[in-house]
Amino acid sequence: MFTKLLGSVLLILFLNEVTLAPTASVTSLVPSINDNGVIVLPYDNKYYLRIDIEGTGREETVEEIGPDQLQVKGTFGQPFPGSKYLLVTYEAGPNGYVAKYSLSELQNQVQHLPPAALKTAAG
Repeated sequence: MFTKLLGSVLLILFLNEVTLAPTASVTSLVPSINDNGVIVLPYDNKYYLRIDIEGTGREETVEEIGPDQLQVKGTFGQPFPGSKYLLVTYEAGPNGYVAKYSLSELQNQVQHLPPAALKTAAG
């Protein structure tokens, strides 16, 4: 489900970039979408993309900074087994592509106390 939806959104965005006419702006070619964890909001000379599906998230802003020049800034997060979380922060534009990543422990773990410890704490 996630792979099909993500593939469809990325295909739409890719086709829009391939067919980008020199006089067309990014916002005139990118549709507004708000469906099943996918949000695409075009505004001014840029668009905002957010995908939240099954614990995986992606956020990015694509801005037209000049004729045929785009600036992309975003993040991608993916949980992994063993309470690990991968976060990739990226930027791409006329000066190239830079990505930084971090792998961390998930902080939202609930710790359970045994019944004996709860009885002792209650007095």
